[in-house]
Amino acid sequence: MKIEVLLAAIIHLSVASAVELSQCIAPLGMESGAIPDEFITASSSFDSKNVGPQHGRLKKEINGGAWCPKNQITKEPKEWIEINLRQVHLITATGTQGRFGNGQGVEFAEAYVLEYWRPKLGKWYRYRDYKGEEVIPANTNTYLESKYSLNPPVWASKIRFLPYSYHTRTVCMRVEIYGCYWNDGIISYSMPQGDKRGGGWEFFDATYDGYWDGELKRGLGQLTDGKIGPDNFKAGYYEQGQGWVGWKNDTRNGQPIEIKFEFDTVREFTDVHIFCNNQFTRDVQVFQEAKIWFSIGGEFYLGEPIVYTYMEDRIFESSRNVSIKLHHRIGRFVKIQLTFASKWIMISEIMFDSGVAHGTFDVETPATPTVDKLPIHSDVRVHKHNESELPISTAKPEDPIFMAIIIGILMAIIFLLAVAIFIIINRHRQRKCFASPLTAKSRLEENQLSSACTTNEKGVPSVAYGITNVDDLNHSGKVSAMLNISGRSTLVSSCIDNNIDMRLDEYQEPYQALKYAPYYSYSAVVMEMKDMMPNKCEDSSYDYAVPAEMGTVPLLNSDSTLLVTNRTLNKCLTDTLPKCEKIDELKLTSQNDILNALKIKLETTVVPEFPRHRLRMVSKLAEGTFGTVYIAEADGIAEYATQTTLGKRLVAVKFLLQDAAEKDKQFFHRDVRILAALEDVNISRVLGICSKDEPICVIMEYLEHGDLCTFLKNHLTVDNRILPLEYKAISFNCLLYIATQIASGMRYLETLNFVHRDLATRNCLVGKAYQIKISDFGTGNEVYANDYYKVDGNIPLPIRWMAWESVFLGKYTTKSDVWSFAVTLWEILTLARRQPYEGLSDPQVLENLAHMHHDNGQFTYLPKTANNVKDIYELMCECWKRNASERPSFQEIHLFLQRKNLGYAPI
Repeated sequence: MKIEVLLAAIIHLSVASAVELSQCIAPLGMESGAIPDEFITASSSFDSKNVGPQHGRLKKEINGGAWCPKNQITKEPKEWIEINLRQVHLITATGTQGRFGNGQGVEFAEAYVLEYWRPKLGKWYRYRDYKGEEVIPANTNTYLESKYSLNPPVWASKIRFLPYSYHTRTVCMRVEIYGCYWNDGIISYSMPQGDKRGGGWEFFDATYDGYWDGELKRGLGQLTDGKIGPDNFKAGYYEQGQGWVGWKNDTRNGQPIEIKFEFDTVREFTDVHIFCNNQFTRDVQVFQEAKIWFSIGGEFYLGEPIVYTYMEDRIFESSRNVSIKLHHRIGRFVKIQLTFASKWIMISEIMFDSGVAHGTFDVETPATPTVDKLPIHSDVRVHKHNESELPISTAKPEDPIFMAIIIGILMAIIFLLAVAIFIIINRHRQRKCFASPLTAKSRLEENQLSSACTTNEKGVPSVAYGITNVDDLNHSGKVSAMLNISGRSTLVSSCIDNNIDMRLDEYQEPYQALKYAPYYSYSAVVMEMKDMMPNKCEDSSYDYAVPAEMGTVPLLNSDSTLLVTNRTLNKCLTDTLPKCEKIDELKLTSQNDILNALKIKLETTVVPEFPRHRLRMVSKLAEGTFGTVYIAEADGIAEYATQTTLGKRLVAVKFLLQDAAEKDKQFFHRDVRILAALEDVNISRVLGICSKDEPICVIMEYLEHGDLCTFLKNHLTVDNRILPLEYKAISFNCLLYIATQIASGMRYLETLNFVHRDLATRNCLVGKAYQIKISDFGTGNEVYANDYYKVDGNIPLPIRWMAWESVFLGKYTTKSDVWSFAVTLWEILTLARRQPYEGLSDPQVLENLAHMHHDNGQFTYLPKTANNVKDIYELMCECWKRNASERPSFQEIHLFLQRKNLGYAPI
């Protein structure tokens, strides 16, 4: 079983999908040294040892400090520095610097051109942008980097920088390239060039870098660049990089459009996604029929094609992603034929989901059967024969040796089946025992916590799982170890074996399964689950039944020491302070216990279906490419993990796109189930789902007073006094209480190794008695559009809240969330009346973070606020340490704020 799960995980990891350009922005190794010296060459060097190509690394000052060509540079670039990446990468940006030379150098390139090469292209190709421009502007001084986003991006295994000068001069360069490894497997596609439309419009594949000879051959272009065209194809024609490739039926004499794709190796295909225009009022429609063939050698496409017929849509003119199942067919070449349904077919992108096929496959000949009929993932060589050459068994049925072999094989199979059934039954019993309320209860009774803060006078452990009201506990002296605080682990699918060793790496990226999601995922707290949820789980109809007693079942084993929450700490503080100081002696739950507990929680989590007609939309909260978020009034929705209803209440409703692909819907359902397993009092939780009708949506908790940023702006502060909410005043202790709750919620996510990536007051909700819940509803809200900045023209980023390594290195960890928390705390103490670094423009904020990146001592910290005491500001500065490992954890931050706010309780 364990081997099967591991194999499924490996297959899942090998599946390729369309590139996410917003994530393909990492430096590829010039500055870091990941590209070794021997893979950096040049046409010439003024002094190979001092200013040779190996010194042309961005932001490095070694020897001469740059690469300097021997000859002077003119408008006819001939000198070059070449970087060999060895494998094809998608290059999305380039960066250059001059030679600073400790203040002595004055050589820099004011412009340059690029050339790139890849094996299939077979030649050096001069880069041109969408406007056809070759010359790229570079530096104006010797020390600042000039970064240029390539539009369109390029696919290359080698790239050359050729300095360019408008007048003869000596130049020196340091360079870097940005992008990601090209794992889609497509190395070229061939097809007819697009056609012209009235008015001189050319719906060509203008960025195609192969050969143009009546038909496009051996290149890549718009169909694989990751850019999707808009609904209005006219707008796409004028917008750079957002165009369509179009073919006219009359020009083709009614013949279908044929596109051939070549891949790097033989692959197993699961889906193809074709993004089509459907402006039928302008004679553009989705294709009528698609036929898809597969081949190993590319010359003969044998066997029956996959045929897909599209149902004509003359109601909605929006563009759409047409997904076609490929049923695990095998090939290195794929041929697609598209039949016209109207005068025009327009396509913006074609994407394949595929993985490397294991085994050896022979090239087809006219006499060979189709390779698609052959077994998949065979570890032995696949041979093909003519019917006359098929081997015939020489064994006779009556041969006693033959019968003995057959009987022996059957007996072995029966024995293996018996062993498998025994193991399955045994494991099923173990799981039932583990999840039994009686077992958990008996274990709970066996363990006693010695602290005075965790026992009552009778010595009974005060563990109240699932209790959300501190008044439900007995009188003073109890600590409520909440179900939602105790359950801290990394989520896994029910398909994963309990014995598998899960990765808990320091750097884990948030989940980005939805291709249309912006910088953040549609849920800010969902982590990458690919390693833990194989393909076979996605289509599973596993019945997640919840035992009737589940509300009373502890998530963790009772022998694990439990953590303390804000609310229970306040309850504990009704006793004497010396007793509560024993909180320091509490130990954290082990990672293994946490993992096992949350596995079980995920298996037993069911998301209730809620009738859509009982939702009344109140207002739009946020909108993005993922869909729309509304504030709604839900009539009779059950509170989290209970059957209790409180009549009408406000909720947040996240709708998936109306025309979302089937795969995206599967991701949506999976992620909702993962979110539903998160259980913390300071995290906005899932209440239900509406999936029976389109568009599907998830219903999440929303609090009465809205987001924390707006809430703070509408209140006054009265130091050292606690005033009711209606007086529009907040005490300093109340502000600390709010921050402590945020730290508690982030501590929960930290233990799960979840990364939020957009922590700010706009993404926190406020309820009665200053209750706080972390969410992501402020992201995409037009009110906070100024809090986001498009770095290099890419997706908007909250740079004023981001750690330097997230901006410049693309690293997102719980430690980068710690940085964001300190900025959020600064917001809270200023009552959100000031934007972080309000005196700096967005480019100046980036420049300030660059000082931290270079560690030159010139970084400017956020100033100390008027009500900010010394030790709290010191905590903030600790969170802004350059080295992420030196920043405190959320556990430490939470404990510090608890102690700082001893004795406070909201009115």
